[in-house]
Amino acid sequence: MRNDRSEIDRNTRLLAANEKADRLSSQVGMRIPALLYHHVGPSRPGIHHKLTVSPERFEQQIRWLARHNYSGIKPSDLLRWMRDGKGLPEKPILLTFDDAYADTAEYALPVLRMYGLSGAVFVVTERLGEINAWDEIRGSITLRIMTAEQIRYWVGEGIEFGAHSRTHADLTQLASAECSEEISGSRNDLTALLDRPALSFAYPYGKFNDAVHELVKREFDLAFTVEEGMNDLRRDPHLLRRTLICANDSLLQFALKARSGLSFDGWRVKLAIRTRLKRLLRRLTHSASKRLFG
Repeated sequence: MRNDRSEIDRNTRLLAANEKADRLSSQVGMRIPALLYHHVGPSRPGIHHKLTVSPERFEQQIRWLARHNYSGIKPSDLLRWMRDGKGLPEKPILLTFDDAYADTAEYALPVLRMYGLSGAVFVVTERLGEINAWDEIRGSITLRIMTAEQIRYWVGEGIEFGAHSRTHADLTQLASAECSEEISGSRNDLTALLDRPALSFAYPYGKFNDAVHELVKREFDLAFTVEEGMNDLRRDPHLLRRTLICANDSLLQFALKARSGLSFDGWRVKLAIRTRLKRLLRRLTHSASKRLFG
């Protein structure tokens, strides 16, 4: 009896060890999508229409993620996974919002809370409570930026905030001292506001060069580009990929972006559908052949 019990205990330990190894293996092989939103809110004359996702379409997209069992993670979750190779849910996705428009707090973040997802907002730290001067220069209408009070509130609701420079400057066009001030200054501003270290950074306009990359590495644990694709453990943590969500994305295009990290426009959508139909037809043909001929 004692030997039988010892054998059962040994087998139980082996099974637990195997399950742990399987979980670790699946985490190591993960490829994490990160989606990029700019403005979520009503469309208005003079607004940048391509980068403005309507509240109705945004909720439809988040509802789709929730129904398909995606879990919204934060940059700190991604950082822990990149360091330890574990700690993520089964279907993670990182939802990010650049520029910290006040509309993000009004129309986007409450929807994330309603569906139980988290995400990250990247803040232009010297423009809190002011307006989007960097957009106005390029012909956009005036939009309000989140206030410090709004940011503190949403931190308490599980949203993470990262830096997006101090003034939304093109960092590649600045002298070294100015560039350093934009990067390190935004980290200091946000750390003081949140009373905790700012972990992540998003390159304004997605622009960087070797010098900017090196400066960001000194100040932040993670940094995000606008390069499309998925993120895995081999990825440079300061060159993380994000896929832009556009105003006219259909739900199918959104789903493909969430699943692949890539944009599928026009013929690419048709090709993706055709490829999936061919795979389905092959599986059905194979299954029918097995039933007929064993």
